[in-house]
Amino acid sequence: MNIDIVCGDCGGRNVRRDAWAEWDRDRQTWVLGEIFDYGHCHDCEEESRLEELPYVGKAR
Repeated sequence: MNIDIVCGDCGGRNVRRDAWAEWDRDRQTWVLGEIFDYGHCHDCEEESRLEELPYVGKAR
């Protein structure tokens, strides 16, 4: 099942989560090292509790 991540306060989908990347010299690229709990919604401009909802795709 596909999911969508939304702001738990306003339902906005313009959300971000703090993370850091680590340099992988063998692959010669940045790889995701850790994802932190802090979420931020750019729709309501607040720290946010992010929620998972079912994603059904765009209507055609």
